[in-house]
Amino acid sequence: MSDQMSFAGYGCDDQGHLNPSTEQLDYRMPFTDAVQTFGMPITVAAYFGMLNNFYKQLIANPELLQFFNGTFFVDFSKASLLRILSQEGCEFVRFHFAIPEANNKISLVAEGLTLSQDQVGYPQLLAKATTNTMVHDAIDPKIEERGNGAPYPPPLKALFDLLRAQGSPLATVDLGTIL
Repeated sequence: MSDQMSFAGYGCDDQGHLNPSTEQLDYRMPFTDAVQTFGMPITVAAYFGMLNNFYKQLIANPELLQFFNGTFFVDFSKASLLRILSQEGCEFVRFHFAIPEANNKISLVAEGLTLSQDQVGYPQLLAKATTNTMVHDAIDPKIEERGNGAPYPPPLKALFDLLRAQGSPLATVDLGTIL
């Protein structure tokens, strides 16, 4: 649909946990006829709080640090996401955790979903799984992967350092400890 909507998003409490916000986030985005949408706009405070909670969890559980193997974010290009979203019937994107290379660094695999949450191209995937035929052909659904190897973006560390210096409860973790 081409109609536009704007809506209030989610902020966070002083521990960085999501809660509905009265702050209107005017993202002016198209909507679908979905009964339930997935994804939600968040405030900047929720962004910092959620990341802080993630990194606190990693530091508190060193065995998790080993699992992430120095990769704490995954980038996708606009073109990559548009290839998925432009498939006929695609209304959502699902991200699966994946390990694409022998170095065991975590990544994400993105695939399209229909309005009813079915995988775009499921019949093709089913046929390939049934016959164990993995040769790519033109009718295969678009599936994308993009990992990266940086432990965290340096500008993010700088922002966290500034917030910590201000005593913010949304940035209590020292990102330098996970190098």
